[in-house]
Parts: sequence; C-alpha cells; structure tokens
Amino acid sequence: MKRSQEIDASEIARLLREEGWDRALPEVGAKALKGWQQVVFWALRAYIIVMLLIVIWAFSHGAHT
Repeated sequence: MKRSQEIDASEIARLLREEGWDRALPEVGAKALKGWQQVVFWALRAYIIVMLLIVIWAFSHGAHT
C-alpha cells in the first residue's frame, strides 16, 4: 500500500476517470408506489401509532403505581 505522499495526482485523476467518478450522477426522483405498497406503508404507520399509544399508556400506568 502506498503512502499518500507517494501517490501522483495524475494517477488519481486517471483512476477517477476510469471508474467514472468524474461524471455527474443521474437525477433521482420520487417513484410512484403500487397500491399494495401504499397499503403496507399505511399499515406500518397505523402500527407505529398503536405501539406509541401502548407505550404511553404503559408508562403512565406504571408511573402511577
């Protein structure tokens, strides 16, 4: 393994060009979800809310005992 002082800047530039690191990344946008995927995400949201309510209830119940 070479030390950073032993590496030539032109060698790094060549490597970056060969690997494609000098090109801009493609744009990333939102992707439309399928119906079943939307149902799964809404179910997960509902699950999280129910679990939070249970934790709040358990904490308040335990704090009063």
